[in-house]
Amino acid sequence: MTLEEIKDKAVARVEADNPGNTSFKAAKVYEHLMDGTLVTVTFQNGSGKEDSNHVHFGKDDNRVYRWHSDVLNTVANYKERLWFFRFLEMVGIGGVIAFMLVIIFSVLLCVLAFIPNANAAILDVVKLSFTIILGYFFGQTTAKK
Repeated sequence: MTLEEIKDKAVARVEADNPGNTSFKAAKVYEHLMDGTLVTVTFQNGSGKEDSNHVHFGKDDNRVYRWHSDVLNTVANYKERLWFFRFLEMVGIGGVIAFMLVIIFSVLLCVLAFIPNANAAILDVVKLSFTIILGYFFGQTTAKK
């Protein structure tokens, strides 16, 4: 669906929900908001004052918001659909870096454990690095509580 089609559908939806009002116009369009597009439709109510509604076109449904606070509340409580962004939201970028380092050092330790001619100094450095990283991030988590 193109942007113009979305605007037209939003205006038609608000017009249907607010009979007796005039001058319906799509004022603002916010793309890529909550996995969809939010359109603000302004109009003149029966007393001549300007009013607005918001229509969100998501992947699955369309929803009309009467007040700005309803949109803000929905955005504040929105959960990402992609697992990576949920993980990033939960642990932050430091947690993602720590997770990747733990995975890399775990694989490296497993590989070094099964190599018969592994240099003991390299293995000790990897073990110490792994322990320091784990200690730092677990200690940081404990200190926050």
